[in-house]
Amino acid sequence: MSPKRIPAGGDQSQTTPPVQQPAAKQQTSLTAETTKGNFLSGFHAEGKCRLTSRGKPLAYEDIEWYVGDHGVHLGTSQTNEKGVATLDAGSVSDFGDSIAGEFSGYSVKYLGNEQYLPADASGHIVPVFSIF
Repeated sequence: MSPKRIPAGGDQSQTTPPVQQPAAKQQTSLTAETTKGNFLSGFHAEGKCRLTSRGKPLAYEDIEWYVGDHGVHLGTSQTNEKGVATLDAGSVSDFGDSIAGEFSGYSVKYLGNEQYLPADASGHIVPVFSIF
């Protein structure tokens, strides 16, 4: 029996490492709560929403807040360890924006990231008309 011959230049057989597919992004769920809003001195309300994935809260994720259906951008806040984010809208002095908030409520949007898919939701605003 003759010895195994190795071609010049060494062993030519190379193994290619397996190609790893990127992990599929996980679904998310965003829910916005009904809140009370004061409309006499300009729109003022505090919104509250919750972000989850597979029933578990997503902590420290940015949520964008809007008047109506993605109208005027009110601001951005971050979810806490329970997946809850709040935003005190302060006062929106534009009359048209106040009316939009009264009739359309507010909306929230999560843009997603490399691990989670985006989500959005709408919340209702119950008008409170007070003098003070």
